Amino acid sequence: MTYHPSIRRRLLGMLILAILAVWLAALPLVYQAAEHEVEEVFDANLARSARILQALLWHEISEAKYNASTAREAVQELGADRLAGYPAMERLLRQYFDAGAFQALESGSGSSDDKHRYGTGLAFVARYSDGAEIVRDRSAPNIPPQPDGFAAVLIEDEAWRVYTLSDASTGFVVQVGERRNFRDELVRYITRNTLAPLLFAVPVLALLIWAVVGRALAPLSRVAEQVSKRAADALDPIESVDTPREIHGLVRALNSLFGRVAAALDREHQFTADAAHELRTPLAALKTHLQVARSSVAQAAVRESLDQALDGVDRATHSVQQLLSLARADAAETRLLVNAEVNLRDLAVDVVSALSQQAFERDIDLGIEAPQDVKVRGDAGALQVMLRNLVDNALRYTPRGGTVTVGVGCGHQMAWLSVADNGPGVSADERERVFDRFCRGRGEPAMDTTGSGLGLSIVRRIAVMHGATVELGAGLNGSGLGVRIDLPRP
Repeated sequence: MTYHPSIRRRLLGMLILAILAVWLAALPLVYQAAEHEVEEVFDANLARSARILQALLWHEISEAKYNASTAREAVQELGADRLAGYPAMERLLRQYFDAGAFQALESGSGSSDDKHRYGTGLAFVARYSDGAEIVRDRSAPNIPPQPDGFAAVLIEDEAWRVYTLSDASTGFVVQVGERRNFRDELVRYITRNTLAPLLFAVPVLALLIWAVVGRALAPLSRVAEQVSKRAADALDPIESVDTPREIHGLVRALNSLFGRVAAALDREHQFTADAAHELRTPLAALKTHLQVARSSVAQAAVRESLDQALDGVDRATHSVQQLLSLARADAAETRLLVNAEVNLRDLAVDVVSALSQQAFERDIDLGIEAPQDVKVRGDAGALQVMLRNLVDNALRYTPRGGTVTVGVGCGHQMAWLSVADNGPGVSADERERVFDRFCRGRGEPAMDTTGSGLGLSIVRRIAVMHGATVELGAGLNGSGLGVRIDLPRP
């Protein structure tokens, strides 16, 4: 079975794949952009923190220098001898000479930020130019001295981002550091929260694409429905109103094709009518002249020759009639069947009545079994040609004194026509082959009959036109040939 992919499914698949491809392509770009912005913001914060800390320390140093200068002046004014009498004041004044007074800053640092998510990731340290520490964050690792600016430092197998700022006037260096993993975590968080909504929106986009594409393809579906519901001979142009540009050319080509087919059918129908007139009329005239000549001569030899000529004319007439019937059946396949109600019982009665004289001349018992009316929908003329061919074929092959029975019946969903005889029949291995054109079974017809091998071809063609099936089997009392045609009921 050939698989025909859906345009809607193909578009849906391609669009979803395109969205996912864009998502995957955007992933490194978003990650790089987030990393760049995080680096800029965090580095700016590090630099700002270092400058704030430097300003605070400069204020403390200035105040300490002022206090030391004041203390020095007091000591000089009191003098060493007088100051010795006041040991508590001496200790208070001399402590301002000790640089360790600034270590008091260390005791209060880092206490409030430790509870913050990123609190333990930040640290600072201030040193003199000789490396002596002025103040240190309690959570700060051992940050090695670095030149001014930003630097990536590996401390205790952990990556840190460090900013170093020195002050020439005070002679001390401030270093502010931050754990690198906090930046990486924030970059991943930003990337994930930027792209995750788009990924989760893919099912919603799929539903929207499915609905939008379906609505966009609705005109194409309407055109396909118009074409699929057309009968074989519906050759009027397809409506092109609101036809999308993408299929407008296809619709125009189909309408052009329908026009050419209609013209070809008209020529074929005209040829069939002309052929019927041109072929049958001369044959009829020839037969009449032969019959007149036969009745006018007395010599036996001449009469015998004329009888053979008449037999040849009859054979040619029958062949022409069958060929024209087959041509009409072929042409009817491309025409709309007359969707009229046909009574199979009346049809069978008409055919039997028309062929009763032929059956009487051959001494054949032609009967009908149709207990009730059976109605189907179709072309009454075509069905009559089909049944007439079956009965005519049976009469030609059944020997004198034989029987041919036409049957009509119906079931729940199907109606049937049957023609059975007690003639020579058709063997099982030939039953399919006899439907071929110009094919005749091995059983010979009666001596005074003619045949062309087209009757069953016409029968099958008309049956196919009506959605019917043809089945060959045994005839009357298990002998001869039985033909049954099952037609759908309305």
